[in-house]
Amino acid sequence: MHSKVKIVIVGPPECGKTMLANFLSEAAEIGSGEYRPTKGCRIIEFEIPNVSVKGMTTKAEVELWDVSGDRSYENCWPAIQKGLNGVIFVYNPGRDEHAQALDSLHSHFAEQQGVRETQCIVFCHHKPGTRGKGAKLGSAFNPIPKIDTHIEEDGGGVRRDFSNFIGSVLSHMSAVAERQENFILQ
Repeated sequence: MHSKVKIVIVGPPECGKTMLANFLSEAAEIGSGEYRPTKGCRIIEFEIPNVSVKGMTTKAEVELWDVSGDRSYENCWPAIQKGLNGVIFVYNPGRDEHAQALDSLHSHFAEQQGVRETQCIVFCHHKPGTRGKGAKLGSAFNPIPKIDTHIEEDGGGVRRDFSNFIGSVLSHMSAVAERQENFILQ
């Protein structure tokens, strides 16, 4: 079994999306600490060698779309949303305005696209040297798993949580394909 998945990573400006995307993809440039906003969208392609999907291990090809948090790029969202399989919501839990921004992003990238909770995850991203109390997310996020990401303290755990998320998305995609095949056969 070999699977390809398109994941978008969204959140407000300066919440750590690019840092997380670089870390998860094992990109060379993890960052200098200097903030450089993403212009529109950046696509990173990489493989995860061992993802568990319905009790089987597979290799997943991941297209990770790192979407700018700057709302001036909102006109690009329809093109970015096309064919997405999962959404990673990122925010800094120490900033209330970040939690508020996620509500709008959830509406655009999950609700309007018909993306289910099993295809979403929230990374409560703690930038190095910061601590947050946990800004309250809207009720739309209640059924979505929330993961505290402390890359410098538990990078392996963050990668494991990401791999489990990819497995969940691939399981959902497999179930949808099975239902479509069964419908055609009837």
